[in-house]
Amino acid sequence: MKKNKRKRIIILSVVGAVLLLGAIGYFQMRARLDERGKTSYEIVGVQRGNIEVKVKGAGIVEPLIDNTVYAGFAGKVKEVCAKDGDIVKADDIIAVFESGALDEKYDSLKTQVDEADKAIMMMRGAAGSKSVVSPVKGTVKAVYGKKGDMVDAVVERFGALAVINPDGLMETVIKSSTMSAGDKVTVTVGTKSEKGTVISAIAGKAAIRFKDDGFALGDNAMVFTEDGAEAGNGDVNVANPIYITAKGGIIDRVHKNAGSSISRGGKLFSLSGDILSGALYTQIQQRQSLADDLDRVVADLESLTVRAGTDGVVSGLSLNNNKTVQEGTALFTVKSSELIKIDVQIDELDIAAIKLGEEASVEFDALPDRVFKASVVKINPVGVSVNNVTNYTVTLTLESAAEVMLGMSADVEIIARRAEGVLLIPIEAIQSLNVDKYVVLGDDVDANLSYTPATHKVETGITDGVNIEITEGLNETDSVAVPRVKSLSLQQQMWNFRPGRDGNFGSSPAAS
Repeated sequence: MKKNKRKRIIILSVVGAVLLLGAIGYFQMRARLDERGKTSYEIVGVQRGNIEVKVKGAGIVEPLIDNTVYAGFAGKVKEVCAKDGDIVKADDIIAVFESGALDEKYDSLKTQVDEADKAIMMMRGAAGSKSVVSPVKGTVKAVYGKKGDMVDAVVERFGALAVINPDGLMETVIKSSTMSAGDKVTVTVGTKSEKGTVISAIAGKAAIRFKDDGFALGDNAMVFTEDGAEAGNGDVNVANPIYITAKGGIIDRVHKNAGSSISRGGKLFSLSGDILSGALYTQIQQRQSLADDLDRVVADLESLTVRAGTDGVVSGLSLNNNKTVQEGTALFTVKSSELIKIDVQIDELDIAAIKLGEEASVEFDALPDRVFKASVVKINPVGVSVNNVTNYTVTLTLESAAEVMLGMSADVEIIARRAEGVLLIPIEAIQSLNVDKYVVLGDDVDANLSYTPATHKVETGITDGVNIEITEGLNETDSVAVPRVKSLSLQQQMWNFRPGRDGNFGSSPAAS
């Protein structure tokens, strides 16, 4: 009996010890878990610096300029001077054509110009009249030339030497959308008034004709309706003007002044010097017209020698000797090898932040460890939707880089936004509540609490994913708490639930 009683006491003692050890281990485990469950913080000072927001994309190197050359003529290939894929300069000759029609036209026009030159030489002795007369009876309304003036200079400046009014009618044009052809009006010029008639009313303008009462060209004419209402005003002009012109010579005498009456054949000017006859003047005009036509044919003949037009690589050239091409045919394309571009697709969420002229960095798989500079030159305003996501094409030009070749694949980073000299903190320090943002100030962290709530409100700007701009709420002397939550591996958690050699739970050297 005593032996059994002693055994029970030993068993109970062992069980009690096990329970005690288990309780101790449990509370140690709870203490360790509580400690590990606490949010730890890293105190970081507010820094002043620069921040950039970058948008990434990818594309292929393409020529910025595709200069496609078209045939401006119909002709036959005489010689091909380049091959598809050749690197050429702008002035390099690619092909030479020939055109029998252009050759014949050139020969014909050249002959006609030579004959016109001979005719002019023979007519040089035929001088024109030394008097300028009026071809009609009327009133001289304007005289532009004066003694000593060169006739050609006066005609070039004013369009005539003089203006004759042959029928005594004057005209003015006013702005009016209410008048109609045939309406009767009164025209007042200075202190004089005349009855007038609307002869046309088109596109908000009315032309009124009235008798000449010694009015001068350019006088202001006031127009009134039959009931006396003012309809508008305009300049006085001759209704059916006769313009007096001549060719060559110098004005030696002016016989009539503005306002004078003149008969048909009446003398207006006496001239001196070299005066061209009417026939000679006509021949000179014809010769000039032929010379202009000849110049155009010469330009067409020169265009038969086709040049590259720009520096680059020849593409799409398939010409051969004696091949006939029609006007407007695409002959070849020169793709610029120095002026290159990269088109990248940018998501609709990022496109608004990208502006023309933005800087970008470019890297190529074929050129490792090299970073090239580029800039945005075009943003296509029309997006393309794929799988409910709209992308926009952004075109960048690359600064001169001889190593970069057409067709290379490129990775692009566009600096969409930049802020310099601003306050920055780690983005992990920001806690959001609805649309507001808060931080924990460094001085507010309580080591006795498992978590310190963020109560200090701030306003933020741009972020690069690591740091964020603070626009309001913090100063450069402040510090913020960045939460650093401990995470336990599965192995560490298992070690925390088994006793170590000292009998305590969680004594594994793997725990941290």
